[in-house]
Amino acid sequence: IVFCAADFISFLIAFKLVTIILFFSILERPNTQKEGYIFVAFSEASYALLFVGFAVVIASNGLFLFKAGYNNALFAVFTFLGFVVKMDGVPTHVWVPLVYPKAPSNIAAILSVPLTLIGAYGVFRVLALSNNYSYVLGILAIIIGSISAFWGALQAARETHLKTLPAYSTIENNGMILTAVGLSALAKYSHLTVLSKFSYLTALIIIIAHSLSKTTMFLTIGHAKEMLGRDSIDDVRGILKHISKPAGIGLLISGLSFSAVPPLVGFVAEWMLLESLFQSYKFSDFLLKFIITFAGILIALAMGLSSFSMKKLVGFSDLGELNFELKRFKDFTMKWAENILSFLIITSGVLSFLIIKYLGYEEFLDGLLGVPKPTLVVSSRPIFGVISPFMFFIVVGFFLISLLIILKAKNKNVKTTIPWVGGLALKENEVYNTRGYSFIVEYVLRGIYRTKELRTSVETYDISNAIYDFLVRFFKRLSAIVSNIIMNGYLHYYILYIIAIFVIALIVFKL
Repeated sequence: IVFCAADFISFLIAFKLVTIILFFSILERPNTQKEGYIFVAFSEASYALLFVGFAVVIASNGLFLFKAGYNNALFAVFTFLGFVVKMDGVPTHVWVPLVYPKAPSNIAAILSVPLTLIGAYGVFRVLALSNNYSYVLGILAIIIGSISAFWGALQAARETHLKTLPAYSTIENNGMILTAVGLSALAKYSHLTVLSKFSYLTALIIIIAHSLSKTTMFLTIGHAKEMLGRDSIDDVRGILKHISKPAGIGLLISGLSFSAVPPLVGFVAEWMLLESLFQSYKFSDFLLKFIITFAGILIALAMGLSSFSMKKLVGFSDLGELNFELKRFKDFTMKWAENILSFLIITSGVLSFLIIKYLGYEEFLDGLLGVPKPTLVVSSRPIFGVISPFMFFIVVGFFLISLLIILKAKNKNVKTTIPWVGGLALKENEVYNTRGYSFIVEYVLRGIYRTKELRTSVETYDISNAIYDFLVRFFKRLSAIVSNIIMNGYLHYYILYIIAIFVIALIVFKL
């Protein structure tokens, strides 16, 4: 209903139903009331902004249809901000790393993909109805999107919690989508039709990559977490060997996709985004050139940090040995789901040219230098950059198979050595953990992470939480003051309140 609604009422009702259902789904687990209400608080903030935007249109022309908000400035601003909140744009992202770890893994997948993509859908729709304001909204989208992508990847790089890391990755992916949509709007405003179409297509491919890869990641993590009952990446090890092959392979492929390893769909999406940003030289407006170039720097950094964090998640969780007993249960359907999703991540990358063709963007398909048409993806006309995941798969696949055959035919002597730990003897219970892996980033960027060296551990902090910590303290103090004034225990004050409200009600209804 949310994606099909043509009027405000249907959209808001469906939007509210989604919030209510997910709220009770989060509360399925014990001790999740706080996280459930945090989720509702940010959902209501998004809802309130949308409500105001819709109310402006209804008040101005009496119509309840989305198209009635065409080129309405207040409608554009309020609904754009409302949908950005739903996309977890910084600084409204703070609920994500709090709620995702507490929610069941299947619910976390829903929170990460269809729920936040409601925001992406809304931004698409608002920009389509706001041609007169696409310059301002496009700039806002690129700034918020690129900062969100960088911040999400930065926080994921230091995370050690099994579900918080992909939660921050969701913020990064949504930021990339928002950046691509904003770039498309600015290109259209600047009459760069080809770049506008390619950036729009980029946003769609990122959505597909995020949907498949993040769903796979949360399901495989949930599979392992249910069997082990552990939350830390350091504790959940050996998924590939001890949990199940489909879960281990699913986590590996989804992690490689987010690391932009060809020919997976995540690689195609990130290549397209960089190609879009590289074409900033086509804009005549210096301000747009500067903003897009700066956004490109943040996006490139985000991609590097994302690869760093995914190597940590996959490397530690998929490999290693377990020290805990497994809780076995029937997981046949889970294995099938993981296999299907892993297959889709691979095929949607290898056959991305078919997806592009199906979406109606054949102008970005070509053939060149022995690469058959239409398996070559081009980023512009005239050609600016090219890539062919299909041919990469064929060529690299052939060499890998040949290499495996050669290696299998030879006798291999395996040599095992102990790890280098600065010349110190390694104790039996000592292992290289995720905190050690992330520490170099945490220390170098200690000004951002607010890293503190303690006797027993390394402590980091998401500095954007400071805004909400201050607001929580402020409103708690304010509510205490107000309650002490109003609820002071004196009966004559209560009688005075009742009389005052009664008089005000008489005046209002008389008018």
